[in-house]
Amino acid sequence: MNGSPARGPVLGVDVAAVDRIARALRRHPGFGSRCFTEGEARTSGSRPERWAGRWAVKEAVRKVYGGRGWPIPAYRAIEVRRPPGRAPTVVVGGAAVPGLAVSLTHDAGVAIAVAVHLEPAPPGPPEPGGGGWTDPRLLAAARGLRLPARALDAHKGTFGTVLVVAGHTAYPGAAVLCALGALRGGAGRVRAVVPVGAGGPGAFPPEVILGTVAAGPGGGFAPSALGMLADELDQVQALAVGPGLGRAPETQGFLHGLLDRLATRPVPLVLDADALNACATDRSLLAKVPPLSILTPHPAEMARLCSMSVTQVEADRPAAAAGLARRLGAVVVLKGASTVVADAAGVTSVDPHATAALATGGSGDVLTGLIGALLAQGLAAADAARCGVFVHGEAGRRLAEARGRAGLLASEIAAATVEAQEQLRRTLEGQRSG
Repeated sequence: MNGSPARGPVLGVDVAAVDRIARALRRHPGFGSRCFTEGEARTSGSRPERWAGRWAVKEAVRKVYGGRGWPIPAYRAIEVRRPPGRAPTVVVGGAAVPGLAVSLTHDAGVAIAVAVHLEPAPPGPPEPGGGGWTDPRLLAAARGLRLPARALDAHKGTFGTVLVVAGHTAYPGAAVLCALGALRGGAGRVRAVVPVGAGGPGAFPPEVILGTVAAGPGGGFAPSALGMLADELDQVQALAVGPGLGRAPETQGFLHGLLDRLATRPVPLVLDADALNACATDRSLLAKVPPLSILTPHPAEMARLCSMSVTQVEADRPAAAAGLARRLGAVVVLKGASTVVADAAGVTSVDPHATAALATGGSGDVLTGLIGALLAQGLAAADAARCGVFVHGEAGRRLAEARGRAGLLASEIAAATVEAQEQLRRTLEGQRSG
């Protein structure tokens, strides 16, 4: 679609030939699993007209999203639900889209679907729990999230301690940005451990408790650093590992020792960046990742972890994330426009944010620290991942609207998460009181 996104109602219509969908299911066994959810497959069974109807709805919904100028969801992210005796409904990324309605029928060998989205009403008295969002996708996604409580009588110990294990002599900034994300995410304390030469006290915010350990010959963490970390791990509620670790030979040995330690004395864990690259290189390392850890790959890192091409990952992002999450019993955050979060059971959600403002070096390091902070404050892994992704995306959206889509710094994104998280908090508080 050219020009600005459509105003007013937006209509999407699609017609699918039943025999064409039936042939696709027979000839391409992966077609069904790539494009339809397990619930849709159970409901459709051996009746090709049901498969065709759901396909037509998905296409119609994607046309509505295109008309609105929204990121177009993957086919499998769109789920058609039709309880017996009731009209069909649609969820996108696991959540209903306010104002979206669908209708479908099939006759004479074709399935016909119509999707319509009614624009939100003009601004008026604020809706309880609305939080100021006018985009119904943002409001719907926000209402499905959880945030840690912030009691008036709380102290810094209430909100936990995050330990950042990151950095390399060649990449000192990654650890700084990860620590900054944890601070802005609301952790009571943030500790950072870096190799000697990977950033001194002047590089970090003064609020960070900094420790340095021996660097290996390649500039990364030496295996002997584990001795110091053993004491640190007993004092923290969450661990963020990976930004800027580098790919020096000693890194894999260090990570093996760290994950062995976590197997006997677990700490909620976020793995990112070079920690993921090390796991992709050494599959025995990947096998040691503790259950319910959070992995935050971008598409290239995901491709390495799954032995796929980036094109294959991007062809069905929810399926790729769900497959890895189920295999590891972990939570997977597949970053990118409309980030996908898959829980350990493979249930996926798609964040509605998509902005070029986040396409800047260090943005992912901030997200890792932010998710670590939410873990330290007591959120379950899947809740921390979904909430962190939403707040990070909302910070980027706000900055893009206020300042522009290019030239933003990762440190500015970290700062903007404060207001983004507060808006989400007020939305959730209003929802409870409303």
